Amino acid sequence: MIFGAILAGGTGSRMDKHNIPKQFIDLCGKPIIVRTIEKMLEADEFDYLYVAVHPEYKKYLEKILDKFDLKSKKVTLINGGKERIDSVLNIVNSIYEFNRNNDDIVVIHDAVRPFVAKRILKESVDAASKYGACVAVVPAIDTMYTLDSDNVISGFPERKILFNGQSPDSFKLGVLRNSINSLTDEEKEKITGTVQICASKGIKVKTIKGEYQNIKITTEYDLKLAEAIIANGNITNESLCTVR
Repeated sequence: MIFGAILAGGTGSRMDKHNIPKQFIDLCGKPIIVRTIEKMLEADEFDYLYVAVHPEYKKYLEKILDKFDLKSKKVTLINGGKERIDSVLNIVNSIYEFNRNNDDIVVIHDAVRPFVAKRILKESVDAASKYGACVAVVPAIDTMYTLDSDNVISGFPERKILFNGQSPDSFKLGVLRNSINSLTDEEKEKITGTVQICASKGIKVKTIKGEYQNIKITTEYDLKLAEAIIANGNITNESLCTVR
């Protein structure tokens, strides 16, 4: 079976104008999380969709799903954890209780990335099935620097080998579950992205081609960019690459 998973457990916002978690902020008439859930449900790959949400906002999200006619047997809300890794573990355990098949696929996506393409979701499932773990990435565009302790430039990493990580991160259920359970407390504190869970255990992680449009909405600037994407239609990797 193939499971989609959306991480919506955060309660903070970096947007001063809003007093609700960023996943619930309105984006052109719909909360961001609604647009993300719709994208996941549009994909043909998923048998079920799990959404990890903070317990204080669970009923709030239920009302939103009802308003936008998104309540379905496919969608299950579960409690998110204190940190990202805790929410991931809650999802993995919930799936494992439902269907204990280590070869099942789980595709984990950020609630505030509402523009993920069907192509990315399909390729994520295919790569996870073949390799056990994968993540969507895009080439770094800016010139990159390393700094010393005095914030002075100390090096120039070769840009062609640098990539920005996106979500989804996708895995065979057994690979992800075993990796999480083998983490030490010290290792857990260093985890900032889901794919690090497996990579830190020596598991090779395949990459697939992401898209620059697959933005993570965390600031007011991101929100304005998202509004522009909706207003002007899709922005493809190819069109971005023609900008000088």
